[in-house]
Amino acid sequence: MPALHDLLPKIWNKRSQELEDFFANPWPFSKIFDVDVKELEKSISIQADLPGFKKEDIELELDDYSLTIKASRSSEREEKGEKYYKQERQYGKVERTIPLPAEVISDSSKAKYKDGVLTVTLEKRNPSLPSRQRISID
Repeated sequence: MPALHDLLPKIWNKRSQELEDFFANPWPFSKIFDVDVKELEKSISIQADLPGFKKEDIELELDDYSLTIKASRSSEREEKGEKYYKQERQYGKVERTIPLPAEVISDSSKAKYKDGVLTVTLEKRNPSLPSRQRISID
């Protein structure tokens, strides 16, 4: 039987790893995926990395000020052999709300999904607004 002083380093290392994992991802049930948001003159382009999902697994919700991307998947696999039985399940759900830099027209939105990358193009409501200018003070 091991002595307590022999077990302490193992216990300490395990707990410190759990703490590191928690602070690296404090909400493990809502994993974040990478997105790129690009504001163009007349539109906003958003690319989201969603590898492993099917097009049917992805849901988009749009309002005037944000785009929410949700994706979920589940799969089960069974293998039976002469002297063994194994069954695996995989479940995953990701969700992210992206604030938009400008108001958009929801009717003209376009989305496509190819090779694990979702591309959403949103048309700006007022693309020809003048840019900011400085005003001198007398």
